Amino acid sequence: MMSLENNLSFEILYEDGHRLGKVSLNSTLENTPFLIKNNMNFLQFGSITIEKPISYLVSETYKREKYDLTTAPLIDIPFDLPLKEAKKLSSLNISITNQNTDDCLPIYLTKYKEINQELFEAIPEKSIYFFKRIPDERILLDFFFRLKEKYPSSLFFINSKNYEIPIFLFIGFDLFLHEENNEHFFKEYLSNPSPEIVEMYSNGSVDSRRLLRILYKEFYDSFEIHLRREFKRSYYIDDISLERPQVVRWRNEIEEYYSPSTDIILLLPCSAKKPYRVSKSHTKIISFLKDFLKDKYSNISQLILTSPLGVVPRELEDYADYDIPVTGHWSQEELDCLSELLLSLLNKCNNPIVIAHFGENSPYLKALEKLPFEILYTKGSLEELKNILEANRIFWDKEPLNEYKIKAQKMFSFQFKKEFDLPFDYQERRKSTDLLFNKKNIGIFQNKIKVNVKGGELIKDSLWVNIDFDLRGDIFSKGIVSCSSNIRPGDDVIVQKNNKCIGVGEAIVSGEVMKNLNRGKVVKIRMRG
Repeated sequence: MMSLENNLSFEILYEDGHRLGKVSLNSTLENTPFLIKNNMNFLQFGSITIEKPISYLVSETYKREKYDLTTAPLIDIPFDLPLKEAKKLSSLNISITNQNTDDCLPIYLTKYKEINQELFEAIPEKSIYFFKRIPDERILLDFFFRLKEKYPSSLFFINSKNYEIPIFLFIGFDLFLHEENNEHFFKEYLSNPSPEIVEMYSNGSVDSRRLLRILYKEFYDSFEIHLRREFKRSYYIDDISLERPQVVRWRNEIEEYYSPSTDIILLLPCSAKKPYRVSKSHTKIISFLKDFLKDKYSNISQLILTSPLGVVPRELEDYADYDIPVTGHWSQEELDCLSELLLSLLNKCNNPIVIAHFGENSPYLKALEKLPFEILYTKGSLEELKNILEANRIFWDKEPLNEYKIKAQKMFSFQFKKEFDLPFDYQERRKSTDLLFNKKNIGIFQNKIKVNVKGGELIKDSLWVNIDFDLRGDIFSKGIVSCSSNIRPGDDVIVQKNNKCIGVGEAIVSGEVMKNLNRGKVVKIRMRG
């Protein structure tokens, strides 16, 4: 818990880029994000009053009133001030900061990397940091993400406006000014906090579009750790969706945690209906394969090609619920992303036999042109597919792989970020799917795998948190001894004590954030051993 003189504390309740939180100050409680009112001499955060940032140059003659939170008086440095003057003023600000005990701190960035780094190293933990919307988005985002990583229990304010409000909410800022059109954009985002809303409003101005594009293209590593791995319906309407961090993460994690089960690969087009297997086109191809291959159906690996995800393995199609405007036209960037991911997966095979089941005019064909493998084309004909399979019978007509066990194994490996070689199995029921190991229930699948304690013990070295106390309820940040760094908000995690699974739950924040938080729940426990 942050314990400054004012006893203000901030607890993260939910994170998915944006943060939903609870602020407590003495007996006062306020929720974030929040639009603070700009009064004449102070800022109003609900019933909490905050001293406005004032210049150090007038602080000695300025009568400072008493507010709930005080703000350090610093010198507002013009962003493009010449180096010599900027360095001098920033050094003065650092000197003031080092001697200051106020609750809040303005952040005055310059265009000089070395000056900003000196400032970063000198900044102590404060309740609120006030950021200015400077003209260089790269400098702003870099400093913000590093400061939030250092002090995740602090609040972050920015004086952005209009179309940029949803973007800065998405990025993780907590406080904004209640003025002009800010309330409209603020409420619009929080009523449906999704990347689709952010991308739509980013088209409102050149500045907002540039901000989002820089965020997506250059700050993936800093931003992605704050995004939930939720497998809910997503919409990819805009060209910028190809660069959405959740999309890039899908491609990265398919490449890292999925390997085809066989060396004979069938490439298929996607379908509008999801999951693909219930669509008319995929029902037809699956029926054909099962009729022809019989119990050897799973001896062929099926990879569905799509944009913007690139490749969706048949075993993982339940994780890919999305919609896109289908036009039949693909950009070169879409084709390159698909081709690169497909190449990486095929390279995991031993001399793969690649069968492409697309029509003669299919746009997918362009993505296959540069692949360094011989590709057998069916031209969309099931009869031609039958002939190709017959000619290559030696490669699939062998010991049959179990469809359900292969699927369960691939699902566990993908969701828990570790390639497992365990005989998992699953059994479909009316509203959910039971997950099995040696015929014993180890969890269920409902949009994602939710293991029980027995299942957690089997995968305890995947996404885990380690504690040293008896588990009686949810886990708070102070209770974390260690945790795996690849945990993301919303992940199912295994709770360990003395190298044994004692519970399972859902992460509220990422593993990296857990390590630095001062207070609050970090794992919501679903089941104890």
